[in-house]
Amino acid sequence: MRGHVIEVRDLEVRAGEDETVRGVSFALAAGEIGALRGPGARAVLEAAAGVRRPAAGTVRVAGGDPYARPDEVRAGAVWRDGGLFPGLTVAEVVDTWRRWTLDPLGRDEALRRTGLAGAAGVPFERLTALQRRLLDLALALVGRSDALFLEEPTAGLGAGDADRVWSVLRFAAEHGVTVLATVRDEAEAARADRSGRLRDGRLVPDARGAGLRAA
Repeated sequence: MRGHVIEVRDLEVRAGEDETVRGVSFALAAGEIGALRGPGARAVLEAAAGVRRPAAGTVRVAGGDPYARPDEVRAGAVWRDGGLFPGLTVAEVVDTWRRWTLDPLGRDEALRRTGLAGAAGVPFERLTALQRRLLDLALALVGRSDALFLEEPTAGLGAGDADRVWSVLRFAAEHGVTVLATVRDEAEAARADRSGRLRDGRLVPDARGAGLRAA
């Protein structure tokens, strides 16, 4: 059986001035894709990615604490607003990112995995919305992450472009990367291996297939 890579236990986190997510527990194994939706999903994602301190409970990514010891956790994150890299080509952005990364994935491999090999010389300003999102994914993959965290990875994209993004996520999962993403609706949640929604501050595993739940 594959070991768990993302483990969240009894998580409590503020999701807004008047909203708190409580008692959230779930686990994802190596190579699984999990989807979260509903009020507070971003707050849970931020806690799992180590950018928000939990008020209570524990988060572990490949056995490490992503908030207290981020240098010991190999994880990548893609936020909805993405990155801005004016004046650089796709290849230059990836090369710059690689210089900041220990044992990075090769530039050509990162671009191949995201379908951007043909856009290596394109300036950032000329990229389409899809290409910018794929570039964000390429940068996340450069770190050879055990886990990827994504906020609404297909926001603003048409159906065909959304399929392209999910094909990259599925490819990463097939190569052992564990993925946790927030999504907007049940239809997109159905693309994941496990999914759940937050309702009244609590996690409700989806009834279809394998719901997002504690191990």
